[in-house]
Amino acid sequence: MNRNNNKKLFAIMMVIALLGSLFPTAGFAAEEELDYLVVSPTVKPSEGGALKIVEKDGQMTLGDQNGNPIQLRGMSTHGLQWFPEIINNNAFAALSNDWGANMIRLAMYVGENGYATSPDVIKQRLINGIDYAIANDMYVIVDWHVHAPGNPNEEVYSGAMDFFDEISSLYPNNPYIIYELVNEPSSNNNGGEGVTNDEAGWLEVKNYAQPIVDMLREKGNENLIIVGSPNWSQRPDLAADNPIDDDNTIYTVHFYSGSHAPATDSSDRTNVMSNVLYALENGVAVFASEWGTSEANGNNGPYLDEADVWLNFFNKNNISWANWSLTNKNETSGAFTPFELGKSDATNLDPGSDQVWAPEELSVSGEYVRARIKGIPYEPIDRTKYTKVAWDFNDGTTGGFGVNSDSPVKDGISVSNVNNALKITGLNASNDISADNFWGNVRLSADNWDTSINILGAEELSMDVFVDEPTTVSIGAVPQGPASGWGNPVAVQVNEEDFTAIGDQYKATLTLTVEQAQNLGIIATHEENNEMDNIILFVGTENADEISLDNITVTGTEVEIPVINDPKGEATFPSDFEDGTRQGWEWQGESGVKTALTIQEANGSNALSFEFAYPEVKPTDNWATAPRLDFWSEDLVRGENDYVAFDLYLDPIRATDGGISVNLTFQPPALNYWAQATETFDIDLTTLDEANVTADGLYHYEAKINISDIENLQADTALRNMILIFADDNSDFAGTLFVDNVRFEKAEEPGTEEPGTEEPGTEEPGTEEPGTEEPGTEEPGTEAPGTEEPGTEEPGTEEPGTDKPSTDNKDKNELPNTATNSFNSLLIGFVLLLSGVITLFFIRRKATI
Repeated sequence: MNRNNNKKLFAIMMVIALLGSLFPTAGFAAEEELDYLVVSPTVKPSEGGALKIVEKDGQMTLGDQNGNPIQLRGMSTHGLQWFPEIINNNAFAALSNDWGANMIRLAMYVGENGYATSPDVIKQRLINGIDYAIANDMYVIVDWHVHAPGNPNEEVYSGAMDFFDEISSLYPNNPYIIYELVNEPSSNNNGGEGVTNDEAGWLEVKNYAQPIVDMLREKGNENLIIVGSPNWSQRPDLAADNPIDDDNTIYTVHFYSGSHAPATDSSDRTNVMSNVLYALENGVAVFASEWGTSEANGNNGPYLDEADVWLNFFNKNNISWANWSLTNKNETSGAFTPFELGKSDATNLDPGSDQVWAPEELSVSGEYVRARIKGIPYEPIDRTKYTKVAWDFNDGTTGGFGVNSDSPVKDGISVSNVNNALKITGLNASNDISADNFWGNVRLSADNWDTSINILGAEELSMDVFVDEPTTVSIGAVPQGPASGWGNPVAVQVNEEDFTAIGDQYKATLTLTVEQAQNLGIIATHEENNEMDNIILFVGTENADEISLDNITVTGTEVEIPVINDPKGEATFPSDFEDGTRQGWEWQGESGVKTALTIQEANGSNALSFEFAYPEVKPTDNWATAPRLDFWSEDLVRGENDYVAFDLYLDPIRATDGGISVNLTFQPPALNYWAQATETFDIDLTTLDEANVTADGLYHYEAKINISDIENLQADTALRNMILIFADDNSDFAGTLFVDNVRFEKAEEPGTEEPGTEEPGTEEPGTEEPGTEEPGTEEPGTEAPGTEEPGTEEPGTEEPGTDKPSTDNKDKNELPNTATNSFNSLLIGFVLLLSGVITLFFIRRKATI
């Protein structure tokens, strides 16, 4: 081969190789290449017994009562003040048995309307959780959840010694219990001082923890103790250099797979995994008492490839871990499906008497983590499918069903609810079971059903059929709705062999496709209306006078309808929307409503508008279902102003009960990304007729919220962004809201305001109702983004989108270097490819000369 051919071959090989660099690099190995993802089931406390730190192959690690390494894998609750519903025996049984967890962490916030505000209530929730954990054979972490402020020596945490003294007296030296003395020491100065991210910061933590450790040991409690470290528990290396004087204390690490990159050695103090490696190499044991599949703000992702690498590392090094968190909150790191208007209802945190959450009730994160706790391969479900039960008859009624007026058989036919199913009697007069000649059978219809369901994308209709003895049952179905009132059906049968014994009856499931119930397909694919509000059933039997129907269900494929917002435009404040854009306003990431944001006319002026409806079932957290509008501007400061004011217009379809409570918060970096107004602007929908009505028929409110008494909020504080939260106050509201003329206002000079001219729903400073929140907190039972684990701020904090700064040094505008996003590799690959092509061109050109 001559030299030109060698050069040509080399250039071709280089081009081929560089073509590969155009594709995102596989930053992490495939699951089958990670040897420690599929592991043995967990060892339960009834077998593992009292935990102690042991040495294994020169490394300190967690051991069982016999000194054998043991790994705890489980879940952490969210704040017990916000999500108390998780504290129930069915949930704990599900985690222990179905998930295979051998540990649960009870996140007992102290600040933020937690233990320090309601010690008796929150402590009882924790005690209940301890009892459920023990009863279901799981170790339980009692987490004194230091978060805001970040210094455990602050006054709000002054009850720590008494608290741990009391719990250890209730459960003396109980091997099931693990004490976590401090969750996340940090620089968070919301409500007090933080600690620095250095040796001095760790010394403050150590000086707080050592006396509590000594008290527990002096009382004879040998339990494992967990202690956090500075920088949101990302610095176990600092603890390794100056450990607590105790041989059964372990040091925690917290990470989020979308924010904290893995490491290969222990040399980098700005990398969380590197800090873990340093701690292990320097004689202390590590416990990951909190980690998530999202970014550190709880959102985006989930980053499962990255999580695989972390868990492979943990499992290989016998590091125990608890995933954040057992919540149906609308954030990626939550384990359960959240409420999102038009998409999903929030999963009930009590799984019911079967003590199992169905796969579709879990979020992607929850589904993934369940597999990793069990130690089995992760096999995701198809989330494009949906199931909706239209009639389950659990309300004790017939669901609106009766004999249809056109039924050829009426005499002797009756319907009733028996054992929460639709019982039909008199069917000896309705016994044509032939496939295409069923018109003489009884016709039932749900004419009195007072609801409807959206069946967009529906593919099948099914129902459970119960009989006393196996037989043949024939049913034809005509779903009805505004889009289509009739479509000839094809009857479908279940036969004797299809029935199985259920108690003293027999059950079969009858399924009709869109070809057999053609109206189902017509409604499901209609361009404008996909509501089903009735159904006609042709029912025939062979030798059965009575049958029961239950769980009439529609299944199909989710159809994503794109939300088309009006142009966002430039961030403009005050915001009057007269340029036809949203002037920078958008949905906040955790908003339970993300319908179209449009510019519509209200009272003769352009306004930002959106449609929504509050759900009938109310979660404890009344922010979970709330529309949350977000405005970002680098120049946003309040100056000498005292209020945020705006015009609010309501165009209700339904509004008779409860009210709307408008909350306001800023996310200033100088105040750890959370500064909430203590007042709310409240609309009482029961007195709607007292509101001003505009010429175009809208209810008009001049909203005003006091911001002058937000703690530490100065005139020149850079606010970064403002969020308006339209919280559900037990309301039945459905309709359209319009927001206009959002602005700052100064307070009226004394004596200039006419008596009785306060705006409806506002309060004078200092007159808030008992139980309203202090700055930076929220109403009991609600969670405010930024005040809970993980941080919930939007991008722009120290670590993009976090209140826990990453030590991995990502820039705000840098795309994350993940297995699914490698912009830099693409750019480099493109340049190199271009170079290769040029080289090849000149070689070929030279060869032809």
